[in-house]
Amino acid sequence: MEQCREAGERPIPENDSVFDYADKTGIPLDHLRLHWLEFKDRYGAPDAKRYKDWRTVYRKSVRGNWFRLWFLRGDGACGLTTQGEQARRQHQEAA
Repeated sequence: MEQCREAGERPIPENDSVFDYADKTGIPLDHLRLHWLEFKDRYGAPDAKRYKDWRTVYRKSVRGNWFRLWFLRGDGACGLTTQGEQARRQHQEAA
């Protein structure tokens, strides 16, 4: 993250494939943002596992819904799970 700040880059660029995936699967951008906040909290902690290519790990975490923040209904709508609602409340000011 520090390298992104120094380079003036966004951590997840606007043209990243994760946005296309979210659009195709019906995951709203606010859910994706919530996932990003959880990802930063979990993997930004001093004792967290480190990855060389954390952007790829982020994409995998979205595709696998690692944090179980959302669910897709039969009608295609996307809703927050209990974990998602907890995360939303925790990050309410940041999201």
